[in-house]
Amino acid sequence: MFDVRTVESGACCDQERDSGDSAMSMTARRRRAFQRQACLLSVLAAFSLGLALGVFVPLIGISQAASKGAIVVDGSSSSSSRLNLEPQPSLQALHHPAHQMPHFPTIDDIRSDESAGPRGRYASVSFIAEEKLAGEGEVIFQPKLDADSLADRKLPSPGGSIVEQMLAGSSKVVPAPQQMLERRESRASKLDESADREDLEGVIRDGIYWGPSVERALPVGFDQRQSDSWSRYLREAEVERLEIGCGRMQNRLLVFRDGTRACARYRQNTDQIQGELFSFYLGQLLNLTNLAPSAASIIDPEARLWAAATEELAGAQWKPTKPVVITKWIGNLEPAGIPQPFRPLERHLNRFDVRNITEGLDRPRDGVRRLLLERLGPVRDNSVGTGAAPSSSSSSSTTLPSQPPPPEVLDRLVELAQWSDLIVFDYLIANLDRVVNNLYNFQWNADIMAAPAHNLARQTDSSLLVFLDNESGLLHGYRLLKKYEAYHGLLLDNLCVFRRSTVRALEALRDASVGQRLNALFERTTTAQIRDVLPPLPEKSVKILVDRIDRVLGQVQKCRETFAVR
Repeated sequence: MFDVRTVESGACCDQERDSGDSAMSMTARRRRAFQRQACLLSVLAAFSLGLALGVFVPLIGISQAASKGAIVVDGSSSSSSRLNLEPQPSLQALHHPAHQMPHFPTIDDIRSDESAGPRGRYASVSFIAEEKLAGEGEVIFQPKLDADSLADRKLPSPGGSIVEQMLAGSSKVVPAPQQMLERRESRASKLDESADREDLEGVIRDGIYWGPSVERALPVGFDQRQSDSWSRYLREAEVERLEIGCGRMQNRLLVFRDGTRACARYRQNTDQIQGELFSFYLGQLLNLTNLAPSAASIIDPEARLWAAATEELAGAQWKPTKPVVITKWIGNLEPAGIPQPFRPLERHLNRFDVRNITEGLDRPRDGVRRLLLERLGPVRDNSVGTGAAPSSSSSSSTTLPSQPPPPEVLDRLVELAQWSDLIVFDYLIANLDRVVNNLYNFQWNADIMAAPAHNLARQTDSSLLVFLDNESGLLHGYRLLKKYEAYHGLLLDNLCVFRRSTVRALEALRDASVGQRLNALFERTTTAQIRDVLPPLPEKSVKILVDRIDRVLGQVQKCRETFAVR
C-alpha cells in the first residue's frame, strides 16, 4: 500500500523542477538572441567604419592634396601677394605600381608634346635604360641635364654621394615669370647649337640622317659592279661538284672548277625563288650593299654550267628545268646580334639616342657617374655659389663633346646605320625570317632578343652586316601580312635615323614605277630560258610594295617634323 503523502510530495518536487527548467531555458534563449543582436551590430559597425575609411577619408585626402598642388596666395588678394608654387605628385604617379615597365615615348608622344614649348616634356630626354647604380639600392631614371637646369637646382655639398647629388633637385628655386621665359628661349637656342655641333662632327645631319663621319666609316659591301661581274662569271663557269650545306636540306654548296664557291637555293615552289631574286633586285634599287651577289639559273644537265656535275644533281634530287638562285659564297661570317636600342626595353632610335651613345650616356653605370662628376662640378663652382647664371662658354662646352667619337663608339654607330637600312628593307619586303622571327617568339622566350638575329651575319674583317635568306619577301610574306604586320611595324615606328641615300632612293621609286624597274632588272639579268619558267613579280605584290614605300616615307616625314633642325 502506497503512502499518499509520499506521492503528493514527489509530485510537488516534479512541478518545481519543471518550472526551474523552463526558466533556465528562457534565460538561455534570451542570451542567444542578445548574442546574435550584438554580433549583427558589430558587423554593421565594422562595415560603417570600413566604408568611412575607404571612401570618405581618401576623398578628404585628395581634396587636401589638390589644394596643396594649387597656387596659394598668402595674405590679401592684392597684386603684390607672394605666390607659393608647390608641385605635388600626380594621382597616376601615386598609384603607379613599382614593378610596371617604364613607358618610353614614341614619335607620336613627342609630337603631341610640341605645345609645351621648345623645351617640351620629351625635348631633351636622355633615354637611359633602367639599372641600379653600384652600391645603391634605388633605381634611377636619369633625365638629360644641362647647365641651365643645374643652375636652377640647390646642389649639395661636394662631399655628398652621387645619388644624393642626383636627388638634390627636390627643392627648386622658382624664378620670376620673365626669367622663366628668358631661360626657356636660352635653352631652345642651345638645343639648336647642339644640333649644329652634331652636324659639324658629322654624326647626325639635319636631325634624322646619318652624318658624313658615319657614312665614310660604313663597309664597302657589294655594289652594282660586283653583282654584274657575278652574273657574267656564271655564264662562263662550270660546276665541279655539289656538297651538302647552305642552310635547308634541298640547298647545296656549289664548288666551281677554279675553286670559287656559291650557295644554290632550290625550291619546289617558285614563289620562294621569286622572293629571293626580286628582294635582291629591290636591294639594288635602294643602293644597299649588304646583299651578296645573286643570279638565277635553270637546272639543265646539258648546259655548260651543270654538265660536269650530273651525278650530284641526281643525288640532290634536283629536277631539270627547275629554277635556282645562285649566291656568291661570303666567308669570315659570324652571327650578328640585335643592338640594344632595338630590344624590347628601349626599341627606339633617334638623334637623342645617338647623342647618348656618343657621350656614353646609354650605359647608366658609367654615363651617369661621368655626367655628374664632369658637369656638376664646374657649374657648382662657377655659378651656384655666387647665384649668377652659368657662362655661355661653360654651357656650350657641356652640350656635346668637341672631339669626334672614338673608334669603339664609331663602330657602334656604323652597326646602327646598317640596322636602319635593315629595318627599312625588311619592312618593305615583309621578311618573316629575320627580326620578326625573334619578335614573334619573344612572347614565349624573353631571352630571344639577346640571341643572334635570324639570317643575319657579320663579316669579321669588315663589320659588314650581310642580309641572308630573303626568300619570304614580296610574295610569301605579303600573304601573311594580316598575322604579322604588327611585328613588321614595331621597329619602323620608332626608327628616326636613316641613311640619306636610302631615303632618296625610296623617293625615286615612289615617283617612278617600282614594278617596271624591278621587271626591267629581271629582263636584263636573266635569259629567255629562265623567264619561261620563272614569272615576273605579280602586280598584286607591286601594289603592296608601293603602299609600303609610302608608309616608310611617311615615317621619315614624321621624324623630320619632330627631330629635324629648324
